[in-house]
Amino acid sequence: MIQAEKWQKDLDVYREINTAFIVEGNVHDLQPWIYEDDGSCEPVSLSLYLNRYLSGIGYDPVIYYNRIDGFNNPYEQNMVSTFYRNTGIEKDDITTIGSATGAIRKAMQNTTRPTAVIIDLANTIASSPDNLSDEESECFTRLMLATKAPTQAISMRGKQPLTNLLFLVVEKVNDIPAWFYLNNPYVRTLTISRPEKEIRAAVIDARIDTLRCAPLLTEDQRKSIIGEFAALTDGMTLVELFGVFSLCRQKDYSVHQIRDAIKMFRYGETESHWDKLDSEKIRHAAEFLGKRVKGQEFAVKKAADVLSRACLGMSGIQGGSSSRPKGILFFAGPTGTGKTELAKTIAEFIFGDESFLTRFDMSEYGQPHSDQKLLGAPPGYIGYSDGGQLTNAVKNKPFCVLLFDEVDKAHPSILDKFLQILEDGRITDSAGETVYFSESLIIFTSNLGVVGTDRNTGKRFQTITPDMDYDTIQSSLLEVIKDYFKYTIQRPELLNRIGDNFVVFDFIRGEAAEQIMDLKLRSVSKNLEKEKGIKLEIGDDYRNYLLRKARADLSNGGRGISNLVETSLVNPLANILVQENWKAGDSILIKGPDERSGGLDFEIGRA
Repeated sequence: MIQAEKWQKDLDVYREINTAFIVEGNVHDLQPWIYEDDGSCEPVSLSLYLNRYLSGIGYDPVIYYNRIDGFNNPYEQNMVSTFYRNTGIEKDDITTIGSATGAIRKAMQNTTRPTAVIIDLANTIASSPDNLSDEESECFTRLMLATKAPTQAISMRGKQPLTNLLFLVVEKVNDIPAWFYLNNPYVRTLTISRPEKEIRAAVIDARIDTLRCAPLLTEDQRKSIIGEFAALTDGMTLVELFGVFSLCRQKDYSVHQIRDAIKMFRYGETESHWDKLDSEKIRHAAEFLGKRVKGQEFAVKKAADVLSRACLGMSGIQGGSSSRPKGILFFAGPTGTGKTELAKTIAEFIFGDESFLTRFDMSEYGQPHSDQKLLGAPPGYIGYSDGGQLTNAVKNKPFCVLLFDEVDKAHPSILDKFLQILEDGRITDSAGETVYFSESLIIFTSNLGVVGTDRNTGKRFQTITPDMDYDTIQSSLLEVIKDYFKYTIQRPELLNRIGDNFVVFDFIRGEAAEQIMDLKLRSVSKNLEKEKGIKLEIGDDYRNYLLRKARADLSNGGRGISNLVETSLVNPLANILVQENWKAGDSILIKGPDERSGGLDFEIGRA
């Protein structure tokens, strides 16, 4: 037996207690009408649901109002004439929203027939609920006075008295002035959520036979496909669910291609980059990542393990959700140790190009309303038409790696948005459009625990140092990070969602410094030959000179080495290339530093 949704149960309980209901949430979607005789489910509009429910228990009239159609009932026309007869008002007298709310108040006070009034798009009564005009204020005052005077009438269908009811249908409760419902015991808010899996499964069950090959399924196959279909559509409205069925017929997808149909519906394409990763490549993930990220064997191995689960579609499998992001990683450790480099390498591993990485500097989102930058400004505010930086990025490139750098610097309200993304794999932007993250890998980075502050002097000091072993560094940083989520910002649920996917980076040490140096030098040589056709060779003396300088100060890690190469090699090399008349095929050997000029000692080879 299919269970009614919470808002439906609440309505059944509180209709005898409250006089007004604010109906918010998923109000534009179809709602499940459950037949008691056989337990079947029929999706109907919210207005039809309310008409069936209210008229079924004895309300007559059930009347609807909006500012375009006035008072109406598209399902039972005779109720409109009953409404006007009961109120003693002529239809032609209803010319403004003020006269309409006056008629509603009069209808709510009648004792002749139990009346239910449903104001659809009630948010249109006021242009701004926080800044009402005198006329708008009077309208809501009339409605509030009507709710505070509970009046009953005997139904024509029974002897049980029914309380006259008012319904205000809005997208969100704050579309109504707060004074209307705060501390008003006669008003109750009913929040309509997106349909639960049980409802989606019932709707799919009733329509699956319309898909190609469905009649050939065995009973077990049918149940299995319905279960998968319902799981994959987690978070979808029933209207969107019907859209998937329509797409299947349009593209001639069979019942065995449901996954492709849902991907096409959500992302406009069926082929996932994740599906292209063969098992052989996945097995060598650590080796691939280690080619670019040096001196971080543990971090690379841990990231590769999480990546393998993501590629196999097993991230969060214990939670049973098919909509969560492909994977979650949290990189922690000193600056310049390769956190961003590993994120880029992961993007290249999955998608073949590091441009599939989108980076957000979370220090730019430290203000209370910073979530508007990510998700978009609310309607009516500056920047609304631009959308959100995060939601726009995922809409344009749903198959991606999202890097949230220094996440601890973001305002805590931002972290609440992350919780929804990590848990549900989706979020609604300011325009009301659902954005899905189920094909993305999410990476957070943080330097938490690396530097502390003396409580007495306020001076900053290094809490972890290169002379510590890796295990000590790891345990120290993880303790600080977990305390931060649990106690400082009080978001333990976000910590739980990240789980064991914390990756702690070590300091860059001697051998790794040499590997990073050689990597940077090879990169300079490769790019010079690619862009200019000039072959660059680094002599052993100059390489050793740079290596000594790099090892002398590893406080900035790999970033410091990169800066050293730029300062000591790239910049003076650029001066040489400007001064000489070069052509493709020429070569240059860097023998060492030129102590006299402060530049380079070099030798040119002409093609």
